[in-house]
Amino acid sequence: MRVFMRADPRHVRLRECAADNHMNDIFVNYISIPGGEYTAGISRETADSAIIRGSDIKREFLYNATPGHTEILGEVMVAPAPVTGREFSAFITDTGYKTEAELDGWGWVMEGRWRKKGGVSWSHPFMHEADRIYRQNSDMLPVLQVSWNDASAYCEWLSARTNSSVRLPGEAEWEAFAALSGVPETGAREFRGGETIAGHLDLVNAMLDAVSESRCNNTGIVWEWTSDWFKSYEGGPGNSDFGEVYRVLRGGSLVSHEIQGTREYRFRRCPTARSPYYGFRTLVEKT
Repeated sequence: MRVFMRADPRHVRLRECAADNHMNDIFVNYISIPGGEYTAGISRETADSAIIRGSDIKREFLYNATPGHTEILGEVMVAPAPVTGREFSAFITDTGYKTEAELDGWGWVMEGRWRKKGGVSWSHPFMHEADRIYRQNSDMLPVLQVSWNDASAYCEWLSARTNSSVRLPGEAEWEAFAALSGVPETGAREFRGGETIAGHLDLVNAMLDAVSESRCNNTGIVWEWTSDWFKSYEGGPGNSDFGEVYRVLRGGSLVSHEIQGTREYRFRRCPTARSPYYGFRTLVEKT
């Protein structure tokens, strides 16, 4: 029996949850990442050779993924898709957890510009007619409007319910998973701007199309939280944003620039950030 506390002292204590060995069946379709050496990041030469079109993405953003280096990883298994709205709903029902958006009473949405919108949360990610279609397909679509703190709490709950070690992937683990899944790498080629999606209904429909195609294990639908702080790689350039302020997301979303969907691109946000473009997938450690 385990009792949870969220990292943020504002958050409520979660109800006690007992292990349920039947839930271990959810790991059957997880993708095994063998232990060993993996390459991560890109060289400065690769960052300089990429041709970025139709975007205000600065080349300095690519330098955050330099230099290329080797990572030694243990064997893990990674979920074949981001956590869905229905899966997250089971966590909420079981624990009484309140997300950052629910506690604050708002979430970020894009409506011509970024704005804080009251009532937005994981169950109402847009406060719009699109929410109904989203909920009807919650068994397929990624949970939205979840922060890093929310994602970590879900992992802690799933660990207890399955008597396993479940967490967010580290950056290097996500990158190894992305490489095995066929996510393209950054290279000396042209990268164009992201898809233009006019509104919330169009975004939900685009997500449904992407999930049905299941490209690269459903990467690139939402940015995916990783466990890591946004820190410099050893030998990399300096950046005032590096440190223990921001967490890293990977993979890009349906509206991201093409280069943001490469497997090495690093994106950072505060652990409390949430939007219709952020989600997460889980990793289970092999024992």
